[in-house]
Amino acid sequence: MNTFDARTRYALLATLDLAERYASGKPVKVREIAARTRTPAKYLVHILLQLKRKALVNSARGPKGGYWLLRPPELISVAEIVGAVGKASPPGRPGAANKTRAGVLKQVWTDAERKRHEFLAHVTLAQLLAGEGAGRSAPPRVR
Repeated sequence: MNTFDARTRYALLATLDLAERYASGKPVKVREIAARTRTPAKYLVHILLQLKRKALVNSARGPKGGYWLLRPPELISVAEIVGAVGKASPPGRPGAANKTRAGVLKQVWTDAERKRHEFLAHVTLAQLLAGEGAGRSAPPRVR
């Protein structure tokens, strides 16, 4: 089941596209990324701007311009990308004992989101490009 929203999926696809081209050192045009990732170019521009604000990508204008990753793919985690474009959920309050059913469910959801984030923090773009990730690379066990 895919639990990422469209914006997050497009951001991951775009950063993977940039990661594939990282070694060339050349900027990649939005229309090229959009075509390869099947992302609407106008929508992709907004996503790339969010990634730029979080210092994950940079850009240059002009005929030789485009976007590129600011760090090597092995130093960018999936969690960083998700955090840059995803909707922030309100942080759970640890230790706040709410014994109602709604409170218990909220705490379970908060714990699951925290563990998901911790897991994604150990998966890099380089691992995804290598065909690794959730099933093949074993990140440190989260407690």
